Formats: sequence, structure tokens, C-alpha cells
Amino acid sequence: MSMKRVYLAIDAHARHCVLGNMNSRGEFLRTWTFVTAETELIQHVKAIDARQKILAIEEGPLAFWIAQTLRPYVADIVISDPRENPLISRNAMKGDKVDVRSLCRLLRLGELKRVYHPEDDHRAVFKAAVQHYLDLRNQQTSIKQKIKAKYRSWGVPEVFGTALYHPEKAHDYLSKIPLPAIRNQLRRLYSVLGVTVDMQISALKEARRLAQRYPEIKEFMKVRGVGIIGALVFDAYIQTPHRFTRKSQLWRYCKLAVTDRSSDGKPLAYKRLDKAGNGELKAMTYRAFLGAMRNKDDNEVRQFYTASLHRTHNHTRARLNTQRKILSVLHGVWRRKEAYRPELFLGSH
Repeated sequence: MSMKRVYLAIDAHARHCVLGNMNSRGEFLRTWTFVTAETELIQHVKAIDARQKILAIEEGPLAFWIAQTLRPYVADIVISDPRENPLISRNAMKGDKVDVRSLCRLLRLGELKRVYHPEDDHRAVFKAAVQHYLDLRNQQTSIKQKIKAKYRSWGVPEVFGTALYHPEKAHDYLSKIPLPAIRNQLRRLYSVLGVTVDMQISALKEARRLAQRYPEIKEFMKVRGVGIIGALVFDAYIQTPHRFTRKSQLWRYCKLAVTDRSSDGKPLAYKRLDKAGNGELKAMTYRAFLGAMRNKDDNEVRQFYTASLHRTHNHTRARLNTQRKILSVLHGVWRRKEAYRPELFLGSH
């Protein structure tokens, strides 16, 4: 006779996976260890005799692939945030089989924090394309820093601005290095930089092409300071406007919520921004804020910041309020499927 409901957990590695099984009474039944392969995953999950199977996987490089592979064979899949499971990572008896037992128990008790993953393949590909662009951007920044550091370590400290990285200006800087071997090292770095720039441009074109099916991105770009990169980043990482039911949830995910830890009514620490969340989204709102403030016209973002500064008398708090407002407006336009108007940002409909 098959069981009514079972709780499954997978500890996934590149070479092998460990699958654990717990019944609805909290009794841990057994584990299986097998090669990490699609056929093996499906075979082992299908073989478990139960009418309803709930599966937990900790977030990691293999989580999305495993979830997509097993979705047709289970009632629900929870991809959990490992940072919320210190009971597993800090266990004195830590091991794959111990981990899946703990994961099964937390799943059964409903104590796993779910990490959002797109169920739509195109959305997943679009997010990967934006992440690829951002990775190339970060690589370009790293190479530029290496070039600048190389010049300074060999007696050329005057390497300010962006002219240093321009192909037509590189010769002028290279001529200041007397040692041929060091010049050759710099030339190689310049070559890598050139390839990275070309690949970054190509990656952005691909991300924009994939973004054509998402009309909300055009509306995001109407918000002063957001631009194409900010719009792509927000759309790719948020995935759906229905993911957050409250603005405070969105702010926390974007690392713009304030921690408030207390015990017995007494504060345990100074209030500060929560370090958990997505740093790219926080950076996006900061760049959007700077872009709007640098614009000479009296735009809606500048007006909101000025009003917030007048209320708070604090530049940092006013800026953070403005960053949160940018998030709220983008989210609201997307959720309501409406055209952006400056009046929305200023709070008057």
C-alpha cells in the first residue's frame, strides 16, 4: 500500500546526489546515493511509492536543473535558501546523509525559506543572459584595475580617467614603461580587455533581443535615471511582479530594508541596512538615483529626493528613500500593467 505523502530532499553534487525520504509522521525512511544524471534522478524519485511527493533542494548551481527535471514527478518543489538553514551547515555531524535528513525534517515542518526560481524557460534564459552581461562587465572592471595597478607598480602613477584604456591612447602610456617585458605584459592585458569589451557588447545585444517579449521594460526606461541596463536588471532578477505582495518584501530582497533586532522590547543593535538580498538590484537603484540627480532638469526623482530631504534633514536617508521609491514605482507599473507617468513617482494619481 502506497504512502499518502512523503517528504524528499536531495543533496546535489557534480558527481553524485543523495536522496532522502521521510514519511508524514516524521520517520526518516532511507537514503539513496546515485550518479548525478537526469535518468538517475527521475528513476529514483519515480520509484518512491507515494501519492504525493514534496521535494526540497538547497539553492546551488544544480538546483534549477534538478527542479526542472523532477517537476513532472512531484507535487511541489522547494528550493531553499541555505543561509536560512544553519542547523544543517553548522551540524557537528555534518555529512550528505545527515544533511538530507535535516532537510526532510525542515521541509515537513514548513521551516524552509523558498528561493524564487522561474518556471518559464525563456525567463530563465533571459535572466542568464543579463547575468552573463554583468559578469563580463565585472571582468572588464577587474582587467582595468590590473592595468592601472601594473602601471603604478612600475613607476607610472599618473593613470587617471578612462583615456588609459582607449586603444588609440595606449601607446602613449606604454611608451612610459622602459622595460620591454613589462610592456608585453600590459599589451596582453590590453588584448584581453579588448576581447572582453567586444563580448560585453555582444552579450548586451543578446539580452536586449531576449527582452523584446517583455513590454514592461520600455516603461521602466521612462523612469529618469533607470536606462536600459537598469530596466534589464530589474526585470531579469525580479522575474514576476506577483513575487512580492508588499513593498517591504521587495525592499528587503534588494538590500534596502532596515534591520530591527530587539529582545524584551530593548534594541540589540543599531539599525542598519539588511546585508541579505540582491546587491545588483541595490546597485541599480543607486545608479538610477545618481543618473537622475546629474540630469539638469527638475525631474520627478530629483523632486522626490528634495521633498524627502526636507522631511528628514538627512542626505543618506533621503537618498535611500528615493532608491526605495524607484523600486516601488517600477514594481507598481509592472504589476498594474500601466504606462509610466511622472505623477506615479510623485505619489499623485
